[in-house]
Amino acid sequence: MSKELGDFLVKQCRDRGQSLRSLSIKSGLSPSTVHNIINRKYQPTLFSLNRLADYLGVKRQYLWQLAGLLEDMDYDAKTTFGDPQLRFQFAQIDKLPESRRQLIATIMEDLVGYLGKSQDDQQEPKGARLDKTD
Repeated sequence: MSKELGDFLVKQCRDRGQSLRSLSIKSGLSPSTVHNIINRKYQPTLFSLNRLADYLGVKRQYLWQLAGLLEDMDYDAKTTFGDPQLRFQFAQIDKLPESRRQLIATIMEDLVGYLGKSQDDQQEPKGARLDKTD
């Protein structure tokens, strides 16, 4: 986790003349969430980072970068998906209201994190296949 994100949030509060608690409440997060982000007690979620970015008026990707989430990604605005099924699904998601897109992004983040931690791709749990070829 990056110290830069915590420093950025503290500086934003100082510049705005507000407390960290006020930042938390105004961005829709709990004070403990912001405290833990600043003190690097856990990796912030995209949901938390997006809430903070929206409130502070900065690009979401900027906070993602400060949190170290983009370090291992080869991603920019021109990135496309080679898999036609992914392209189709993301096009459908993009048409949904913001609150539903946010929910899907949170679910995807958790799912990718869970599947990314799995070292044994040979043993999928029963019912784990996502294709419809069966």
